Amino acid sequence: LDGEPTDKMITSTSNRIVKMVRALQSRRSARREEGLFIVEGVRLAYEVVAEGLPVQFVFHTDNLSERGKGLVNTLARHGAVIHVVSEGVMKAASSTASPSGILLALPMPELSPPEMLNFVLIIDKLADPGNMGTILRTAYAAGVQAVLLTKGTVDPYNPKVVRAAMGAHLRLPIRDLDDAGAHDWLEGLDIWLAERGVGSAYYDVDWSSPAAVVIGSESHGPSDTLRSLATGEVYVPVKEETESLNAAIATGIILFEIARQRVIVA
Repeated sequence: LDGEPTDKMITSTSNRIVKMVRALQSRRSARREEGLFIVEGVRLAYEVVAEGLPVQFVFHTDNLSERGKGLVNTLARHGAVIHVVSEGVMKAASSTASPSGILLALPMPELSPPEMLNFVLIIDKLADPGNMGTILRTAYAAGVQAVLLTKGTVDPYNPKVVRAAMGAHLRLPIRDLDDAGAHDWLEGLDIWLAERGVGSAYYDVDWSSPAAVVIGSESHGPSDTLRSLATGEVYVPVKEETESLNAAIATGIILFEIARQRVIVA
């Protein structure tokens, strides 16, 4: 899978491992089949090293910054296979218009939530990768302990999601709700559906009890299955002329109110 390390620069986009990276960048099925996803950039590479996560292999160009070269040396010592690639190959392998010069392939983290879960986020059929990444980043910042995804939600390892999440994948347990045992994460939690103008205002809810918040797509809202499990609905009040809040913004408002109340209660 990861090939053999070589001192010879990879210059051809027809190289087997380059083709594999491009598949990981573009296809959810390839990511699931290989159990790998791609992280790009010195900042995220530093986060990977800081968390001590395993790395399958690394692509980097010759003009990498000194900090980047130091990260490559650290990753090599930790067992990652290092490949030097040409600028053309990096551009072909990258999911960005201006590649940073370093790219990592790493296994999808199998992170476990704490035994006593009291703050869970459920993302239901959200399709936009930018929103998804922002929500994951916000969830980690607000102290969410685990994230569950329903069928039909954008792949959390989509490159756009990974970039927008800014390292949340490396620390925040993320599972599909249909995975074995995932439903157990909701045991004992009140389930609140984020809706538009329905239920209680987000600041009127007592968030001291263990809770899961459901964020659905802006156009369709939560699924019938989650509605059947719900304790109630919660909304963010807005001016009447406002059509709707962006899902990521609404999520941040609600999650940080939960965090605020629990700091006060504690």
